[in-house]
Amino acid sequence: MKKWLKNVQIETGYKQQGDFVSGTKTENVDILIEDGRVTKIRPHGHDFNGLVVENGHGKLIIPAIREMHCHFDKSKLGLAWQPTTPATSIVERFENEIPQLDQAPLTLSERMQNLIELERQHGVTFFRSHIDVHPKVGQRYLQQTLATLQEYQGEFGYELVAFPQHGLLCSQAYQDVKTALENGASLVGGVDPNALDGDAVKSLQQTFELATTHNARIDLHLHERGTQGKQTFYEILKETKNNHWQGKVTISHAFGLNDFSGQERQEFFQQLSENKIAVFSSVPLDGAIPPLEELRHAGVRVALGCDNVYDSWSSLGNGNVLEKLNRYIEIFGIQTQDGLTDSLALVTGQKPIVADGLWLKPGMDASFTLVDSSCSAEFVARQGKVCASYYKGKSFA
Repeated sequence: MKKWLKNVQIETGYKQQGDFVSGTKTENVDILIEDGRVTKIRPHGHDFNGLVVENGHGKLIIPAIREMHCHFDKSKLGLAWQPTTPATSIVERFENEIPQLDQAPLTLSERMQNLIELERQHGVTFFRSHIDVHPKVGQRYLQQTLATLQEYQGEFGYELVAFPQHGLLCSQAYQDVKTALENGASLVGGVDPNALDGDAVKSLQQTFELATTHNARIDLHLHERGTQGKQTFYEILKETKNNHWQGKVTISHAFGLNDFSGQERQEFFQQLSENKIAVFSSVPLDGAIPPLEELRHAGVRVALGCDNVYDSWSSLGNGNVLEKLNRYIEIFGIQTQDGLTDSLALVTGQKPIVADGLWLKPGMDASFTLVDSSCSAEFVARQGKVCASYYKGKSFA
């Protein structure tokens, strides 16, 4: 099917007043969409060849918004209010969570749909979700997640991480992760190979073995600090190099990057960049947030996600990744027009102003967002309104 999306503003470059970047230039364009892809971008006109026309009403078009760290299977959205129950350790929290969720009056599917719909209100058209797989839950959370996703076929993109939350070694979850990778999960997860599994070398060897055997990428939760955390980081780097897995490894949370200093810090951050190891964050306010801007300046890919949205781990969270971005720019003091504009890539994976013409090009998926802002910088700083989201040519208001 062919159709036009007419009358949208797209950013083309920056306005300068001497050395001061004072704003962005925009152009009013029409976009021809065919079979879910952009086939033509032209200056706004009036001849649409009798095709279906959707009116963008002069809204700004920005890259599609992505939620890069969530947990479909953990949300308690829709349940009656309950504060976070106390736990003396992370292991006790693991153990308490299973009965809390299994005995909930809403099914995993219902709670998951509540989370998805909440995030879609804020423009999200792509999710990366970790799903628990280990002997105590087997594959049932993954199976229920996949069944629920079938109801949303063609409405958004996603990828699922096989997540041995209780420890790959500690819970003997190797076979469960392997089975998950053969049945719908596309990434290998993990958590604290040193602090939880007690053997970072063996844990990461098994993690990379699973990944390379199934041609799967990796996304590890890493909360470890100090010497223990640094050992794990170096093991991840070593395994990435040994297995030629550059560009396929993400470290989520990565609090221990704060513990590198001086020349070692500079060199290690450079190694992360050269080996294309990404860092994803939920932008915590407890002082543990890693030096994300320093990492970005070193060339490390950084992305954001909501993580906890009312679950057994936290009663907080509103499912708005744009609020996480706004928090990020406040924490790191980003105030310039170009800095704010570039920061949008933290939740889209793509900058809205690029050197080689428009960020949106013929041949790309017609997946993008229409917002009520004059420019990306205003949208980021003022948490502008999302008017419509497009996923492969389909619009969702």
